[in-house]
Amino acid sequence: MMELEEIIKTMENKIDSDDFEVVMIDCMETVESDYNELSSIEPLLQMIERHPLTSFGSPGPIVHFVETFYKKGYEEKLISSLKRMPTVHTVWMLHRIINGTEHPEHYLSILKQISEDESYQKEIRDMALEFLSIHE
Repeated sequence: MMELEEIIKTMENKIDSDDFEVVMIDCMETVESDYNELSSIEPLLQMIERHPLTSFGSPGPIVHFVETFYKKGYEEKLISSLKRMPTVHTVWMLHRIINGTEHPEHYLSILKQISEDESYQKEIRDMALEFLSIHE
């Protein structure tokens, strides 16, 4: 059985290749069968953090996996990731949580903070701003 770190490294090695999506789907099938636990979310989010402008699908296999832990600890892991290094994909993931939340104020304040922090890349700030405008 491949270690989770090896699976993630396999995906990362293919991020800029034409077959990235196929490799990501295969790798995430392995994660779902062998590492279907809350503790697998953080290493996946850290991989996304290392590639802040990469598209990982819409929503993609990683999001499908992590969202199986919705209301079981996933939200806290995502917020920790956003505080370390927001990405276009994790900002979008936060937007998905906001859409399913009756009281999104806390999440909206995180979006606002990201949109105003000039240390983040413009694409990330703009995406946060776009989602903020939808929820105002």
